Amino acid sequence: MVRISVIIPTRDRGADLRRCLEALAECAQRLDGSGVRAKLHQVVVVDDASAGGHATAAAGSSPLPVEVLRNRARAGAGASRRLGVELATGDVLAFLDDDAAPRGDWLIQAADLDEERPAITGRVLCFDDSLISQARQARYDARYVRLERDAPVGFFAGGNSSVLAETFHQVGGFSREGTGGDNSLAGALAERGSPVRFRPELVIAHRNGKGWRRAVADAWSAGRQHTERMTVAEGARALREGAVGGTAAVREVNRLLGAVHVLGRLTGPR
Repeated sequence: MVRISVIIPTRDRGADLRRCLEALAECAQRLDGSGVRAKLHQVVVVDDASAGGHATAAAGSSPLPVEVLRNRARAGAGASRRLGVELATGDVLAFLDDDAAPRGDWLIQAADLDEERPAITGRVLCFDDSLISQARQARYDARYVRLERDAPVGFFAGGNSSVLAETFHQVGGFSREGTGGDNSLAGALAERGSPVRFRPELVIAHRNGKGWRRAVADAWSAGRQHTERMTVAEGARALREGAVGGTAAVREVNRLLGAVHVLGRLTGPR
């Protein structure tokens, strides 16, 4: 029986966390009735020093096997995921954001790993419709359209991925923090010849839009934390190709965020 540990960092998003855990409970029911030899063994919720006292109240009322950890000071989602991994005892480590709602078969898909495919990452679909959310979804969609099932990829989405625990620890887990820091795992797995694979059936609904300040900060951090070097010529090409979207407004938002990302990547640590 494959035991799955799900790790969810959270901070002051009580309603989001409740929706996430309710969706995960449906996933657990689907898994139990699927015939797949796997079970939801553990849900580790890591409270990243929430200001509100009821930020993790949903964990206490959930029927799932939830364990709550609390950071004394704000450490960020990446550090919170690593803390959650320290407590996790499952054979599979699966990662969700607190503002994600996994599709009903998410745990079934997350358990579908083996030594040749020790890590998978999937698709994100937005359930909000702000301009920033539309822009982010356009970037996701542009990425997905080029990928076939089980194609090797250079990213590991910390909000929608799973990995064999043994493999995760063998390569040293997440070696970088910040937005995009979870992609360091993809680099380590590629180096050992077992890259992260794209699994389109692994689907979450996600609240993409969180305001302009967060969007710019995430674009900058993702660039700074990227594991691969970028030349000026590559940056120019990325800017040309990154202005994606179905409307002029969405394309301009992605042009701006793409420029921030490229600047962060060109000036990031080596």
